[in-house]
Amino acid sequence: MSSLASPRNLALLLLPVLIGVLYGPALQRCVSVLGVFRAPNSTVVENPAHLIYIPDTTHCEDLHYYAPANVLFSACADAAETRHGWFPPLTIFDDPVAASEATGSIRVIGAATHKAQRLTLEDFKGPLIPHGIDVVEDPDADKVPAVYIFVVNHVPNPAYVEWKRSSAHGQTPEPTNKSAPRIDIFHHLLGASSARHVRSVQHPLIATPNDILAVSPREFYVTNDHHYREGAMRIAEDVFAGATWSTTIRVLLEGAHDDDDVRANVALTGLHNNNGLGHGNTSDQVLIGSAVSGTMHLATFAPREGALEVRESIHLDSTIDNPTYFRDPYATPALDRSGYVNAGTSNGYKVVESAKDPAGLDGSMVWVTRPQGTGWDNKLLFQDDGSRIRAASVAVLVAIEPALEAGQRKAWLYVSGFVSKNILAVKIDLV
Repeated sequence: MSSLASPRNLALLLLPVLIGVLYGPALQRCVSVLGVFRAPNSTVVENPAHLIYIPDTTHCEDLHYYAPANVLFSACADAAETRHGWFPPLTIFDDPVAASEATGSIRVIGAATHKAQRLTLEDFKGPLIPHGIDVVEDPDADKVPAVYIFVVNHVPNPAYVEWKRSSAHGQTPEPTNKSAPRIDIFHHLLGASSARHVRSVQHPLIATPNDILAVSPREFYVTNDHHYREGAMRIAEDVFAGATWSTTIRVLLEGAHDDDDVRANVALTGLHNNNGLGHGNTSDQVLIGSAVSGTMHLATFAPREGALEVRESIHLDSTIDNPTYFRDPYATPALDRSGYVNAGTSNGYKVVESAKDPAGLDGSMVWVTRPQGTGWDNKLLFQDDGSRIRAASVAVLVAIEPALEAGQRKAWLYVSGFVSKNILAVKIDLV
């Protein structure tokens, strides 16, 4: 037997083949989702009136449509120096001092007017560095309908702020945890110009929070999108689909203000990079977006301690973030345009670095997913090269009454991103 045909050399020759067989499809999908070879494109909008930039909506990462009032809610970082200097979800920890003074805000956007109202935050001392949000009805509201607004707030660790401020910080140990994230809850009377801060929620299990799904004023779920906050293992979590270390936490508030009344448990684990949360097409369906995997999971509540169980997973051809569900209010037995809506980046592999650049361009893609036979049909609704909407992280559809469009099925598509200068509204055909 020649040396080339020795068992050792045969093993070495077969190793690349084995890797290709075992990991080739996964590698190809990763390259596709992250858009390594994708050239960003832009959907043509011929009528300028069909594309609107909503003023005073800078760096609004998440959007929620509240149908009873025909309004959208968002929370915005507002100042470029805050988002590009401090945003733990993208491992940006450069300026905790500026972050400690950040005055992000909550917006209410009229779906009929496309105008944003900045709410005055009562009894709130800040800072506010918002990320994911959710809105739930106040079941105890008396004469005026009201909602609770839940906001992920990436507050810097006060110890890290003081370390940065210290003239001797180069000679003293850097704090291990740079951020001290929390969930802030506000109460808002619909139509009012303010929201009252109810309480802040912190818990050791809420470590790298991304998004929230509120079940009631006293129960919510929050995703931890990573296990590691920064470093080489954090990078590994992004690029290796087998790094299924992120978690979804269930939180119960059993009192009014004291953090001792916060009860939390792990509701779901075993997913890669679970980011956004959304309400599905039934009251017990939960949407979970695995961002870098480009996968939306359809989950339901399980009887065990509020656990979540994934029932099905839908794969899209880009990164995704905050999934939403569009319920077609004008559906007929012959035509129903309801579906799951996801927004993401066309070149996701660039985002972490480009996010630090206020002038960067990150392309966006928006998908709608509907049942088709025994599977799913993913249709590209809108895309942009980053010049109109940068790094989309959420998209929401609001239907237009067909009578106003000569019987045609159209909708306003609202798109926003964590480093976008404005929320974008574009009129589209509901195809």
